[in-house]
Amino acid sequence: MRSSEHVQSIFQCPLCNSIPSDKHGEFLSDVNYSVIRYAKGDILVNQDSRYDRLFIVIKGEVQTEIVDEKGSFMRVETIKAPNPISTGFLFATNNISPVTAIAKTDVVVVAIGKENIYFLMQKYPEFMKAFLSYISNKLTFLAEKLRLVSLRTIKAKLAYYLLKESKGKEQFQLKMSREDISHLLGVTRPAMVNVMMQMVDDGYIKVDKRKITILDRAALRQMI
Repeated sequence: MRSSEHVQSIFQCPLCNSIPSDKHGEFLSDVNYSVIRYAKGDILVNQDSRYDRLFIVIKGEVQTEIVDEKGSFMRVETIKAPNPISTGFLFATNNISPVTAIAKTDVVVVAIGKENIYFLMQKYPEFMKAFLSYISNKLTFLAEKLRLVSLRTIKAKLAYYLLKESKGKEQFQLKMSREDISHLLGVTRPAMVNVMMQMVDDGYIKVDKRKITILDRAALRQMI
């Protein structure tokens, strides 16, 4: 099904938005894709399963998570339309997905086979550059995620996050909601909020909705 909604969504995706508008028709004629719908709670990709198609979420939200041998799970990220899923694993020698992707809402994805992605990269340099850039950005994100996981306490995780988001400024606006921040840190929202309020009480930071003022940067650094 190639509705106008799907066409527009494809070109809003970071992988495809650099394709010149005068090449949209040609690009779409070269894409061999299928449209798949998932209900909330459905699994799009299973951990440890082969990932040989690129999924681009064009409607809804997808949550990725990792489950260890003990059954404990860690949320990795929330992917919102229009964005791709697991780009970095598609071309791995052993292209097994290390994460499970679950529909957080009702979801619609465009699925494109790996061989077709190869073809598109060869024919459209803009697509190849965007794909490589997206993978590089994801590696940076995962490196930050590993850094957060390595910090043992919620206070250390939150201090690291606030210092990174501040970019050296005294005041800044949080880009994510408190719920999304807690998911990123791998903790519950109440626990994260409680630690944040402790930092306020201790005079380390000031909070006004999403506006954060760092009052004692040295103290935050010592927590890490």
